[in-house]
Amino acid sequence: MQQRNVARELGLAVASVAVLVHWLDAAPALLVTALIVAAAAAGTGPIVGEWRPWRMPLIPMALPALAAFSIAGIARVVAPVPWLPLLFVAGWAGVAWAVRLETAPEVLHAVMVPGMEPVGVAAAVATAPPAVRLRPRRRVEFDLPQIVAEPVVVNTPELPPHPRPLAVRSAALGLAFLAFVAAGGLIPGGLALDGQPLTRNHLVEFVILNGAIAGVVGYRMAALSSPNRFDRIVRVVAIGQYAVPVAVAAFALRSLALPRLFIPALLTLVAYAVTSLRESPEPVPQNRRLLEELAVLGVAALAVVAWGLAVK
Repeated sequence: MQQRNVARELGLAVASVAVLVHWLDAAPALLVTALIVAAAAAGTGPIVGEWRPWRMPLIPMALPALAAFSIAGIARVVAPVPWLPLLFVAGWAGVAWAVRLETAPEVLHAVMVPGMEPVGVAAAVATAPPAVRLRPRRRVEFDLPQIVAEPVVVNTPELPPHPRPLAVRSAALGLAFLAFVAAGGLIPGGLALDGQPLTRNHLVEFVILNGAIAGVVGYRMAALSSPNRFDRIVRVVAIGQYAVPVAVAAFALRSLALPRLFIPALLTLVAYAVTSLRESPEPVPQNRRLLEELAVLGVAALAVVAWGLAVK
């Protein structure tokens, strides 16, 4: 119950400041949004039990950060009345839900040391008893084997496997769509509303921002199957695997000047396709079901692009 209250308070604080971005210019809005995202990510530390956020794994910070980013960016494109108050309420609930999803008691239970009170993730890993390997060593004086116990460094997880991976995947893709919308709101002309032109510099910023959002989504997705410390390289590679295709798609789709929410929806589709390719249980050329699904999604994407061009 205390964790839920702290999550609500964090959501209230983040949403209250994020909606104020509506009245800022483009450059200050980006700076304030970055500070809001950092505050939302760091605010999850005390809930987990770690008072030093810089010592905490980045895994549970991803979804609250995306939720905070979405509020600030969408606030730039909605009207003050009546949509801004509704965005405040929805953003408050969204941040609180994302924090609770990443810091639920069943998530933290796996890092509790037996016989001790619940502690933070870093403290739990540090105080956990080391694994021991037994090996025989021959004693010279008696020519008899002697059992020697020596500690072994094991591949400890930064966080235990999440008990609700489907909820995390759904939340990541849903927040990815909202964050792509927010990116278009933070970059002038990013959503191509009312035929707004987009300068070359703004196009570069738009592509980089969408790639960064996809990288955060990829990091969180990869952590579901690779939560161990030695798997950090897997999560880092996943950032590029998501960021590059989404950045290329953002450049192509914005060059077509698709209006309204066509670009965020198609970028979310690209992120979903990358997830399907990465998590395929068998080689992609042999996964007939996956190839059929990707073919259907490709046809649907082409239809949406044609619809967007017709509307434009």
